[in-house]
Formats: sequence, structure tokens, C-alpha cells
Amino acid sequence: MDYILIIFTLGYLVQHAGAYFLIKYIYDKRNIQGLALETQVMYFIGAVMRILYISDTRLINFFLIWIELVISIVLSCFIFYLFHKYRHTRFHQISNPYFSYQTIIPICLILSFFFHPGTKNENYFTVQMFVSMSMFIEACGLLPQIYVSKKIGSIEADISKYLVAMGFSRLLRLAFWVMNYMAGEKFVYLILADVIHTVIIADVMFIWVKDKKQGAILI
Repeated sequence: MDYILIIFTLGYLVQHAGAYFLIKYIYDKRNIQGLALETQVMYFIGAVMRILYISDTRLINFFLIWIELVISIVLSCFIFYLFHKYRHTRFHQISNPYFSYQTIIPICLILSFFFHPGTKNENYFTVQMFVSMSMFIEACGLLPQIYVSKKIGSIEADISKYLVAMGFSRLLRLAFWVMNYMAGEKFVYLILADVIHTVIIADVMFIWVKDKKQGAILI
């Protein structure tokens, strides 16, 4: 049994647990106040990228990853449905272009062209570009949510649970990279992407801790 693949997949399953908390928050509150649609769009694109590159990796024969991908797409579609249903409650827009997915996605696309596993063919293309695209988009995915959370100045209870789950998923991903590094697979740029993702989540946790010290009820 390949424990590296288990750790990789488990990281995403923990992330999906966070999506459950997010869905519960929206369903109970019946609004999307304090949430960034852009973050959900980028995580959905990351899942699509995984579907595109999985056939070119050893994950293709790992049945659990297919279950994870189905869960990912279903949860994302349901979140989009809830965002559409309660779109009239969305008061915070992304006004800073540096935090908009319209800026972040093209940058990630360009980076994935130059930094990726594998070798380009005669058309300067490789499926492995989708691996980098997925990692880079996920690494930047929380930036719009951070923008909204800092604009509001606090993180509500179930949103904080969502972010905590995201944090644990990143720790599992870092464990995955450590195991890969020890096995001789040293993709520094992909490791760096997940380190950046972890730092971004730590920034959100700083807001969380600050609110807790000020007496806010978080969890």
C-alpha cells in the first residue's frame, strides 16, 4: 500500500470536511455574508486540474482518489448553488485586483508553464502542467477569503472551522511532500506553493486568535 498517496488524498478529504462546515454555515445562516466566491471558484478549478492530470500519475490506479474527486465536485457544485441562492446577501466584493481570481488565475497559468514536473513535447505542452496549475491555484485560493475576512475584521464560528480544516489539510500535504522528498522526488516549486498556502492560512489564523482574545465566540 502506497502511504504517500493515502496522505495526499487524506489531505483533500480533510479539506472537504472544511467545505461541509462552510455549507452548514451558509445553510444555517441563509446568507453568504463574509464569504468569497472567488475562493470557491479557484478550489473548483484545482479539482478540475486534478481530473486532467490524474491519468498521467500513479494516482490513476488509486481508487480512493476517484471517490475524493467525486466528493470535491459535488461539494463545489452545491456551494455554487448556495452562493447563487443567497446572492442577494453578498455585501463584500473583491475590489482589490490583486486578490481577484481574474488576476490570480492567469498568473498561476503562466507559472505552471515554466515550473512543472515532466518534460514538454514538441508543442511545448505536458499534462504535468496541470499538476502545477492545481497546486498554484490552491496555494492562492484563500487570498480572496483573507481579503474579505480582513475587510470585515473578524471570522465567524463556522467559517473558522472551515479554515481550521483547511489548515490541517495543508499540514497533511506538507507531510506528503516530506515523504516525497525523502523518496528522492524533489519538486521544490510545488513544495514552495504548499508552504505559501500554509503561511496564508496562518495569516487567517492570526485574525482568528485576535478575535478570540477580544472575546468573540469562534468555535
